[in-house]
Amino acid sequence: MVLPPSPQGEGLGVRSNSIYMKKLFLTIAVFLFSFAIMHAQTDTMYVMKAGVVIHKQSIKLADVDSIIFYKPVIATLGADIQTVLITGSMFIMGSPLSEVSRQTDETQFPVTLSNYRMSKYEITNAQYAAFLNAKGIGSNGLYATGAYLGEPLILTNSLWGLIYTNSKWIPVKGYENAPVVNVTWYGATEYATYVGGSLPTETQWEYACRAGTTTPFNTGNCLTNADANYDWDYPYNTCSNTITTEPGKPKAVGTYAPNAFGLYDMHGNVWEWCSDWYGTYPTTSLTNPTGATTGSYRVYRGGSWYYYAKDCRSAYRNSYYPSNCNSDLGFRVVFVP
Repeated sequence: MVLPPSPQGEGLGVRSNSIYMKKLFLTIAVFLFSFAIMHAQTDTMYVMKAGVVIHKQSIKLADVDSIIFYKPVIATLGADIQTVLITGSMFIMGSPLSEVSRQTDETQFPVTLSNYRMSKYEITNAQYAAFLNAKGIGSNGLYATGAYLGEPLILTNSLWGLIYTNSKWIPVKGYENAPVVNVTWYGATEYATYVGGSLPTETQWEYACRAGTTTPFNTGNCLTNADANYDWDYPYNTCSNTITTEPGKPKAVGTYAPNAFGLYDMHGNVWEWCSDWYGTYPTTSLTNPTGATTGSYRVYRGGSWYYYAKDCRSAYRNSYYPSNCNSDLGFRVVFVP
């Protein structure tokens, strides 16, 4: 701290000393006040649940009598996972016989769900790369201490996914906020566990996608080029698009408007892994079902940039070997209270 210079010129007696002391005290006061303000503005309080930041705010030291400084696990993910509270209720799973392009495995049945939180967006390249690097996953995508030994979590994608260079995973430049792709079911599950959540069950996914609707899409009877990223050359049924040259690749999460629950990209962009084994639907009412107990394929939902509108319907089901992956297949996560 630099003190003000001694007063110069006429009148260096008591009055000069008094002025000098006043300036000294004023300088010290300003310094201490600035120091306090600076620290009060930079302290942050984190509220955590299951390793996830659910609230954070700036605090002033004078407002509290003790503070615990903590670096949360979620900070290593590159970006907070924003979630939406989904208030559970009863709904009808599947599609009616009258729905155009309906598949035979979309049998309707009543489901009752409890409350849960779902990630507002599909998990991004940046978020998944941070997880891989935190766990020391090498170029082969294997997780040496994970729950699925010998099963790769992800494959590189030099177009719009993740690449492995200089002993770490990084997103392709410009695609940091695009949904992660080429991730296996095992890779999606390991990430969900890492952040304290899980993959959504198939019923949780469809309930969240519908957001209270009973139409083929949460946008109604049509899904237009303004609603979602899919193959715009093939709109649904008698619907039409104003643009038919589709993007032909994933777009940044949140590019299109959310559904009524506040969830983005539930139709199109990339398919999303669910936790369930693929199996035949029951015909009786169930509460919080988790799908078939065994199987060969895991369910994924929602359609993608590569598929037609009919494949993006809320009720449409697809499945794949859990060890497989694709350039249009990603995921999101859920947290159950």
